[in-house]
Amino acid sequence: MAGAVSLGAQRAPMAPMVLLVDDERDALVALEDVLVALGYRVTTAVNGADALEKAALVRPDIVVTDLLMPVVDGIALAKALRSNPLTAETRIVMCSGVEEGRVRPLFNRYDAFLHKPYEIAELRAALDTLLRAPPGS
Repeated sequence: MAGAVSLGAQRAPMAPMVLLVDDERDALVALEDVLVALGYRVTTAVNGADALEKAALVRPDIVVTDLLMPVVDGIALAKALRSNPLTAETRIVMCSGVEEGRVRPLFNRYDAFLHKPYEIAELRAALDTLLRAPPGS
C-alpha cells in the first residue's frame, strides 16, 4: 500500500546528552572518550561561559562541571543554569578537589558532588541516579 506508515518499527530512545565542563583539556578529552564509550552523547566546554553558550544550543540532560575555572567558574555556571527557565531543571554534577563542606555554603543547588580525583564508577553512578530521578526532585 503506497504511503502506508509502519507502526511496528520504533526508534531507540536517544542517549542522554552530557555537557562536560573543565579547563583541564586533557581531563576533558579523556572523560569525553569514556562517556561516549559508555553510550552517552557528549559535548564539552572549557569554562562556564563556553558552557552557557553550549547549554543553550544542545539542552543537555546533565552538566558535569569543575568548580574552579577561569572566566566563569562552576558556581556561577550553576547559578546561571538554575536562573534560566530553559535550563533550570538540568541536572548538575559539581566536581572539585575542594571539600564539599566548603562548597555547599556558597551554592547548594547542584544535584551531586564528586570530590576529585574520582573514579569513573562514581561518575557513572551519579549520572545513572540523576537520569532515573524525576525532574525537579
